[in-house]
Amino acid sequence: MQNIEIPEFFLEHTRADWEKAAAAALKGAGLEKLQSTGGDGLVTLPIYGASQTAAPLHLREASLPWTIVQRVDIPEITAANAQILEDLEGGAGGIDLIFPASNRSRGAGINLNSLEDAAQLLQGVLSDLITLRLNCGHEGTAISLAMMEACLAQGIDPAQLRLEGTIDIIGFYARRGWLGNPIEVPEGRLLDLVAYARSRGVTSAFARADGRTFHDAGANATQELGLTLASALYYLKVLERGSIDETTLPHHVSLTLSADADQFLTLIKARALRKLWAALLQGADLPPVPARLHMESSWRMMTKADPWVNLLRGTTSAFAAGVGGADSVCVLPFTSAAGLPNAFARRLARNTQLILAEESNLFRVMDPGAGSGMIEARTDALVNAAWDYFQKIEAAGGVYAALTSGLIAEDIKENRRKQEHDVATGKRPLTGTSAYPNLDEPQVDTISVPELDVAESTQALDLPPPSTDGALSAAILNSLRGQATLSDVVAARERKGGDTCPALEPSRLSEPFERLRACSDAYKERHGHRPKVFLASMGKVAQHTARATFATNLYAAGGFECTEMQEFEQNTDIVRAFERSGAVLACLCSEDDVYERLAVDVCALLKKSGAQRITLAGRLPDLKEALGQAGLSGFIFTGSNILEELQACFDALDEKLPCDQEALS
Repeated sequence: MQNIEIPEFFLEHTRADWEKAAAAALKGAGLEKLQSTGGDGLVTLPIYGASQTAAPLHLREASLPWTIVQRVDIPEITAANAQILEDLEGGAGGIDLIFPASNRSRGAGINLNSLEDAAQLLQGVLSDLITLRLNCGHEGTAISLAMMEACLAQGIDPAQLRLEGTIDIIGFYARRGWLGNPIEVPEGRLLDLVAYARSRGVTSAFARADGRTFHDAGANATQELGLTLASALYYLKVLERGSIDETTLPHHVSLTLSADADQFLTLIKARALRKLWAALLQGADLPPVPARLHMESSWRMMTKADPWVNLLRGTTSAFAAGVGGADSVCVLPFTSAAGLPNAFARRLARNTQLILAEESNLFRVMDPGAGSGMIEARTDALVNAAWDYFQKIEAAGGVYAALTSGLIAEDIKENRRKQEHDVATGKRPLTGTSAYPNLDEPQVDTISVPELDVAESTQALDLPPPSTDGALSAAILNSLRGQATLSDVVAARERKGGDTCPALEPSRLSEPFERLRACSDAYKERHGHRPKVFLASMGKVAQHTARATFATNLYAAGGFECTEMQEFEQNTDIVRAFERSGAVLACLCSEDDVYERLAVDVCALLKKSGAQRITLAGRLPDLKEALGQAGLSGFIFTGSNILEELQACFDALDEKLPCDQEALS
């Protein structure tokens, strides 16, 4: 083996060698042409050197897999219990319980209203062996207490109970845009809950600093990390006012981030949060407690059209979150955007993680990204950018003040517009939705959401104000034990009116295209077929195929069916075929030299034959004026605004449809 001679081809080359070769390939263009700006808003270089000095980060404990978490949000209690048991038996180690008032409910949520409901929800569940994440909304205190009581009634060791992230004041305020009381009231309830739980021996991390609210509204990775860190600091400051030993303060805050299909960015984001959390604790003179990080696949990336692609998105996001060091990961079922997922979709979500963790053994290396020049450099760049943004928020008075002033909403709006513009112009393609759509795809099965039975309060409760000794929580739990309901507890709260802020509305990137597809569905129901675009293909097949295929895919993204490509002998043949097609929309397709000879005449003939909108696949600046006079409405090309074109096509149909003017709003 020692006598093997390595071919010269494999000998080490210097960075200068690479730059010389790259410059030659670029034919005079600068190397900066190979740079790109990622979802973190930072520049990614085309090549990085190996990092020789970076040590692996301490992520999860070595050789311990991340916890597989499953979301449960079906309203009916017995159905929710059945899902929990099926998930746990199928390999999950944690359950994310979604309640109707939560920011994450999306029109569903477990309809829990009493201690009896809580006990029934956990029937057959060994609650000391799993992690229970609660997404509660404004009912956080009462639900947390009901779930805590149901768990402790099983006779478990309170120290083994893991109820995580039940209270997210900042996320609730940011999403809803209002508080029912001055901020001191929900802060007092959090302190009261923590104090009462500690008196029962429960030391769970009730406060949740959640970046998903910001991510779903359009924040980039820098903003999501900075705002998550600012939220964490907010909760640390609130908890500091309670009777909690400073050495245990960090244990009471959990952190949550979104994981999207940008594999490297998600991995880097998870690593960056560890560094940011460590810097925050160091700056606050708190002990270096490891971050407890939960990640969930991004709601913003999920699509309703061609939902099978979501399986790939979920796999990529789970891989990156797990390799990036998340302590727990939740993969949204692939049909989540279409409705409540059924058992099949939920099983695929579980098995995705089981394959990654247990079959692929991805958890066995603590920080596999360590030493990679790209990952280390981008992690450091993201840490620095997120820390700068965190400091900007703190300089504005902290995350609550920055929400109230509208600063955060303005920052996120700017990035959201950029993301949506990138989707609209195809720079950020959504496979199956804005790129390569399938108009004949079958509908996926989902569970119909039963109408929620909103229980009315049946008895008046006299509850004390929150305190640092848990008096309010004790009184709430005593009332629940006495057959009071959560509705009674909510009705007993005094409402004095609180601050308002611009609400951060969540949206999926695919929604504008889905509204157009719904428009197409409505048209088909009315006419028996989808709206048509006539392909005016000029010249030989080899001359028009490329652009005709491009046009077919572009219009399909809005639910339009293009006519078959044909080879026409004369311009009059094109017109006759257009008239037979029944279409009122037409797109000219060919090569530039053919356009120069025929496009103006064909356009004029189509306009005369009743075409309401005519476009041309390609760009012909020299003929723009002449084509416009002949009746051309616009050009479609790589980088053109797909959404604007599709909306203009629906406008040209001249009939009222459910989604008119909605896609661009």
